[in-house]
Amino acid sequence: MVELLGTHCEYPECNTLDFLPVYCIHCSKTFCKRHGSAPDHSCISLIQTNSLISSNSSSFLPCAYLNGNCKNQKSPISFTCSLCLKNFCVEHRHVDDHKCSYRSSSSPPTHYSTQINKNEIIKPTDNFSKEKFIGTKNEALANKVAIMKLKQTAKGPGGIPMENRLHVFVQIDDGDGNNKRYPFYLSKLWPLGKGLDYLTKELKLLPANRIILLDREQISLDLSTTINDLKELHDADVIILKKI
Repeated sequence: MVELLGTHCEYPECNTLDFLPVYCIHCSKTFCKRHGSAPDHSCISLIQTNSLISSNSSSFLPCAYLNGNCKNQKSPISFTCSLCLKNFCVEHRHVDDHKCSYRSSSSPPTHYSTQINKNEIIKPTDNFSKEKFIGTKNEALANKVAIMKLKQTAKGPGGIPMENRLHVFVQIDDGDGNNKRYPFYLSKLWPLGKGLDYLTKELKLLPANRIILLDREQISLDLSTTINDLKELHDADVIILKKI
């Protein structure tokens, strides 16, 4: 079974899978390229906002393309790039259109492989920092970006449906000061102890008694509890495999 990577358009009766979805800053929904602009999906939030917009140009959002030198100047319709978090007009909304500095040099993946290459080396990643956005108006968007990036790089067992996956960063604490984080996904239907066994095997850790700490709250998680029932554990959290 092959699962496509992307986001389904939230426009009614569309549901198109788009690999570069458009995030509407007015209604906080994601759409395909066809329905990305606010008029194309009849954005209710924008209609309500427009009734309050005066003729003052400060009410309009500038396009960040070429450091603000976009020919469209300012517009009430703006799209936020999921990578650089800057606002752009319709013409420059995609990463290639505004030559986003965070875009990958390779072509974007078009599918999710359900099998892991046994010879593949699991590499640590620099996770997207959500902490600097906490308490700001960009916190919700930052969380979405962090989860989106994690889903693109996370490794896990094949055959688990996307809706049953929990995506986390895994850190190993063996007392050696190693703070590298590895992107993984686990089945929400597993007991956490099974997840620990899987991660221990995939990370090729030496046999040892371990607990799983939730880095965000520095609490030990119950290994006998099903992952889906651990209400304190969320997508993009950091868990620590601590040797005891």
